[in-house]
Amino acid sequence: MTESFNKTKAPSKIWQRLFKPPIPQKDEFDHILEFALELEKSNPESLISLVRALLRPLQSDLLISAIEREAHKARGEVESYKFFMPYGPTRLQMGLESPQLNPDDFTIQLSCDPILPCPWQRDRYTGTLSYIGKGKKAGVWREDSNHKAVIWLPWGIVFVHGGNHSIAAGILSGEGTLKPSEVYDMTPLLEQIECDGNNYLSKPDRTTICKVHDKRIAAIFEIGRIMKRQNITPMQGML
Repeated sequence: MTESFNKTKAPSKIWQRLFKPPIPQKDEFDHILEFALELEKSNPESLISLVRALLRPLQSDLLISAIEREAHKARGEVESYKFFMPYGPTRLQMGLESPQLNPDDFTIQLSCDPILPCPWQRDRYTGTLSYIGKGKKAGVWREDSNHKAVIWLPWGIVFVHGGNHSIAAGILSGEGTLKPSEVYDMTPLLEQIECDGNNYLSKPDRTTICKVHDKRIAAIFEIGRIMKRQNITPMQGML
């Protein structure tokens, strides 16, 4: 006899773990940085994987925004100059004080790198997902002149400024490589600003610049300091 469904049955342990009460933002920030410091001791290169993991939820939100919302209501493009601090210093966050590196020295792997596209138009998104990729009508994903991607180092964050829909298709197909249009070494941002998990602070005088709006992004900011200390440069010299 088939067991009837019991509405009062206690949820499984996995669901209990998934739906635990939220942890205070500062505690999550501290836990992430503790983990990052453990990785620094054991294998600093694995910090690249940590940044990927922390940005994966945001990447997923961007990829499904046009799918789960009505037409023309998808999330807007991620603005790099507001990524860490929506109300922070514009010049620093636009990279105007940061050295640019040679884009030819870097290669973005669509299958794994923390790329932040925003496919916003449902019809175009339907088309790219339907036709681009191995075994599909248009074939495997290929780079073209419409693709514009900017890398921020030391984190290896990739902001997309052109080709959002086709780049999203490449990510979801798990295939393709892309040469960046620009690469910025954002070390000046880390030299002048630090984050304590609650606020972004000016390093010279510890005055508050703005409050933390996302604990993961705040933790990523400080992970960049560790990556810089260890001379880690994601995506460099890859074929």
